[in-house]
Amino acid sequence: MPIKPPDSRSGVGSTFDPVQENLTYGVWADSDTGAGVIGASEEPMTDTAHAGPAGVVGVNKATRGVGVEGFCDRGTGVVGIGGNDQPGVLGRASTGPGVLGTSAQGVGVAGQGGGTSAGVTGQADVGPGMSGTSAQGVGVAGQGGGTSAGVTGRADSGPGVTGTSAQGVGVAGQGGGTSAGVTGQADSGPGVTGTSTHGVGVAGAGTAGPGVSGTSTSSPGVSGSSTSGPGVVGASAPGPGVSGSSTGGIGVAGTSTPGPGVSGTSTAGPGVAGSSTGGPGVSGTSTAAPGVAGTSTPGPGVSGSSTTGTGVSGTSESGTAVRATSTSGDGFTAATDTGTGANIYSHDGVAVMAMCGHPEPDKGGVGFGFSPNRGPAVLGHSWFGTGIQGDSEFDAGVSAWGSTGLTASGKTLGADINNGLRVNGVIVSAGSARFVIDHPLDPTENTLTHAFVASPEQKNVYDGVATLDDTGAATVTLPDWFDALNQHFRYQLTPIGAPAPGLYVNAEISGNSFSVAGGPPGGKVSWQVTGVRLDKWARANPVTPVTAKPAEQRGRFLHPTAFDQPAERGIGVPPAPARTNSPEGV
Repeated sequence: MPIKPPDSRSGVGSTFDPVQENLTYGVWADSDTGAGVIGASEEPMTDTAHAGPAGVVGVNKATRGVGVEGFCDRGTGVVGIGGNDQPGVLGRASTGPGVLGTSAQGVGVAGQGGGTSAGVTGQADVGPGMSGTSAQGVGVAGQGGGTSAGVTGRADSGPGVTGTSAQGVGVAGQGGGTSAGVTGQADSGPGVTGTSTHGVGVAGAGTAGPGVSGTSTSSPGVSGSSTSGPGVVGASAPGPGVSGSSTGGIGVAGTSTPGPGVSGTSTAGPGVAGSSTGGPGVSGTSTAAPGVAGTSTPGPGVSGSSTTGTGVSGTSESGTAVRATSTSGDGFTAATDTGTGANIYSHDGVAVMAMCGHPEPDKGGVGFGFSPNRGPAVLGHSWFGTGIQGDSEFDAGVSAWGSTGLTASGKTLGADINNGLRVNGVIVSAGSARFVIDHPLDPTENTLTHAFVASPEQKNVYDGVATLDDTGAATVTLPDWFDALNQHFRYQLTPIGAPAPGLYVNAEISGNSFSVAGGPPGGKVSWQVTGVRLDKWARANPVTPVTAKPAEQRGRFLHPTAFDQPAERGIGVPPAPARTNSPEGV
């Protein structure tokens, strides 16, 4: 049966006067210690257009008004407690928010759900299902019990949940057990959208599951935008910090102007993990910082997997397209079955930059206190293809610089060059120099090999045949640059057809010519002249026939097996030490 009104009020009443507050009202009840108005109902209402049965129903059919309004200086304006599966407070609106809460220092709307019901539920046709605004605190806060979400928002054309904050978190969710802190689902727009000017747009933390999880059929599962910080930040202890899955679009997409578009940190798994069947697994765009930044202690910083498209794609106009850093594992890992594992482009900068070691702080790097790393900056391995291949349309395919610019070794050949070879320094051969051509008489079956002529001096060789005049003499004219290139001449004369015991060099080389005499009139003479180079480069780089081996090569051989010594005593590049990444002295 209905509850009758109380016989008396507790206390002497409050000092609230609606006339002084300039309020127009239908019912006024005042109490300083209890409820102003108490309503109870046990019968259903016949007016199905409004909520029922309800303890208190407020209907305002004016153009703009409030059905039920409650305000309090320090307490709660309106409190509703629902029984069974009904909400404590239910609000519906055709164009505005169903429930609107505004607070200067506290939570605008707070809900706590029991059983399998949500703490706060909002549903809208064209606007946000749940909208919260706060100057310093949380716009919308929800805590779910059991397997229910703390905050659930659903919208047909707009975001399911929208949170805006000037200094704090736009939307904050904390999930217990295996439930997500914040879950958003949309047919055509983002499931969850967060915008922040100084802080994080959307922040999620999960202990056993993803911090933030988004699923979409045609748009990004999770989308974050920020002007100064990361668009999306995910942190997780055992699982991915941010996990996105999409069937037709991007799994995780982030856009940022000064910071990373997507940033993920994890202690045991990938910092950012993206999976896609038709598009990029992870896509990040930034104008001043890396598009995607991933950091991990034992595993890959960024891991991308794709069946038909690109696993990880990075694009940058002036900065780094993809940067991967790892202290003990792989900084970047790309694997594919039939396509390209990593495809990286750069417009005017460096497409791929790899650095290995620990530079000192005073030299522009970062010192970690570890021993120098002697491993290769880039390592390429292939079973049947090329380990590392470089192609360029107008410049060098591979450019190498170092203490030794390029080191190559192989089972058959150390290097195989299919075009001309230019050396701007000294060619050092530890063995003999040879040329190999197809055999001129049997080119399909054999090759012909000749060894180069060696000398302890930088010699040039010139030869020819001269015809003697009626006096048995001849003048041999040499090129006009001969005297400028050569010095210390040597001569060789051989008569052709008959002996010439009186043949001799009549005048040595001067003015780019020399003469011979003492031969038979009209005879022929084969001549050969050698000279030692005197050009500026040759004088700056003289040949030293005998040179002492440096200390690190003493006791070793260029060709140890030729001296019946083991190959381990050969001079070559020392093997790289085992990589330990341990501090010095440990």
